[in-house]
Amino acid sequence: MTSWQRWSATDIGNRRAQNEDALVCRDYDGLWAVIDGMGGINAGNVASAALAHAIEHMELKSSLADAVDQIEDLVLAVHDQLHEFAQQETPRRTLGCTLGLMRLTQTWGLLAWVGDVRAYRWREQELTRLTQDHLGPEQELTRLIGDGELLPDFAIVRVQAGDRYLLCSDGLHNEIPDARLAWWLAHEPEIAQRELVAEALAAGGRDNLSFVILDVDSDASTPGTTP
Repeated sequence: MTSWQRWSATDIGNRRAQNEDALVCRDYDGLWAVIDGMGGINAGNVASAALAHAIEHMELKSSLADAVDQIEDLVLAVHDQLHEFAQQETPRRTLGCTLGLMRLTQTWGLLAWVGDVRAYRWREQELTRLTQDHLGPEQELTRLIGDGELLPDFAIVRVQAGDRYLLCSDGLHNEIPDARLAWWLAHEPEIAQRELVAEALAAGGRDNLSFVILDVDSDASTPGTTP
């Protein structure tokens, strides 16, 4: 029986007035999300909190096809809510968030993302990025939950025992290059959890940073969690 353990962290960083990121960790349901809110004081919090609340209270579908439809419908509904809220703001400003989500069951794994929250897999001493950032030539976001046209991307992942997954906001991966992410993911997850935060802050900590580390284990009998 496949099970998993989770380690996670979020930090305000060195330059932000507040933490606009949000984490959703439904460990026993096999669902995790990293949400990066944007729009400035209060606005980013509103966006990330709205999406986090929706994901936390989502009644999970058991089939892969239904799960894809459900996540897409949820993201689009929050997108419309945030867009409508932003239209009422004076002065008008962009209000939104980006998302990286992972759902695991005993038979399949699913990734969903919007924007530049990334998912990585550490397997057999090799790091693979599983998502593609939605960024334009000037590194501007081309997809944002709450603004513009929106289509979330999905990927099906074949999970195996010994895999380690990382979901992380750009506050982490913009400060730490992939080679250093791989270095820390090769360590015990408790060490990686601590040192990824420390290294991102030492590198500048220019943004809020949040991440989830997942270990997949086929020997344990029940899913576990580490705060």
